[in-house]
Amino acid sequence: MADERTLNSSEIREIGEALYGLSWQGEMAKALGVPRQSVGYYLKAGGVDRTQAAAIIGLVARTAARERHASNVRQVTAENRMADLAALLTRFDPA
Repeated sequence: MADERTLNSSEIREIGEALYGLSWQGEMAKALGVPRQSVGYYLKAGGVDRTQAAAIIGLVARTAARERHASNVRQVTAENRMADLAALLTRFDPA
């Protein structure tokens, strides 16, 4: 049987700070749908396993997917803008 994923306190803190900055505990609790005190408990208990660990790792995955999508939208917008500007340039300065 494969080992179940666990996260220790320092890993939870690292993830929280990477996702939400220095004041991360409340935001992480909100994203997980748990009371703010639960995150403090996870830290004091030394970490989490199973469902809680999967939920925290899921936050990382969802955040990465959201940021990738936003980046793609910005890239498409910039490329469309450049195409419009190039068309204008060709029209008004054909040289």
